[in-house]
Amino acid sequence: MENSRKAVLILMILVLSLAYPSRARADIAPPYYPPGANPSPGSETTQVSMLAETVLIDVLAKAPSNSLGQAKVTADFTMRNLGDEAETLAVRFPISANDGRSKVNEIKNLQVEVNGKPVRTRRIGGADPYFSSEDDIPWAEFDVKFPPGKDINIRVSYLLDATGYPPFAAFYYILETGAGWKGPIGSADLTVRLPYEATPQNVLLTEHTGWSQTTPGAVLDGREVRWRYDKLEPSRENNLEISLVQPSYWQKVLTEQANTERNPQDGEAWGRL
Repeated sequence: MENSRKAVLILMILVLSLAYPSRARADIAPPYYPPGANPSPGSETTQVSMLAETVLIDVLAKAPSNSLGQAKVTADFTMRNLGDEAETLAVRFPISANDGRSKVNEIKNLQVEVNGKPVRTRRIGGADPYFSSEDDIPWAEFDVKFPPGKDINIRVSYLLDATGYPPFAAFYYILETGAGWKGPIGSADLTVRLPYEATPQNVLLTEHTGWSQTTPGAVLDGREVRWRYDKLEPSRENNLEISLVQPSYWQKVLTEQANTERNPQDGEAWGRL
């Protein structure tokens, strides 16, 4: 039975790849949605360092009907002022992106906490995270005081939409916006958590859709896909990307797998699978 299930999954992936052939990256891309992103100190020179960051992209089991997938992002940052004087900085990060088709989309349900206390954000203009030549994209900004030698904890959470073409979806997280802090990022732990077991069949590790490919180095563990970096000087090459079978599609696969396990003689269930 296990071999039969694996054979069906391999056949399914082959059929999907034929039905939705890969496109060269130079060809048309799907509309982009705002990515997750590290906070930035803006253009100011600072002695504040990002000692550690922990990012969880929790893919939801259900998403709106017009969405390829949605995730709750929770990003925690431990910051420390390595200088001798206090600094008050306007911390900022992108909350929107041009989708490549003259429409600007924004992340949803943004919340920011500093040392466990909610803070208000304000809107400013900034460069587009995908098309950096543009300077009219909304960013969020908030003020943080960094006393010398004291750890400051910042938490940012929001809803993130996937981009792509059915039956595939991708989530992005931009690390390079954290390059403005003092020195390298001490450690970065990035996790994508799926509503089901993460496998090479639903996380595209070596194959690509033509416009998305999972960042190398991913470790699959239960429902999670993880990356770990130490002493990271973030650049565009480090930005996180995960390419998935669209979650709603994979949920259907799991449903029909369960049906065939309960009744192996059910030809209709095997046909749906």
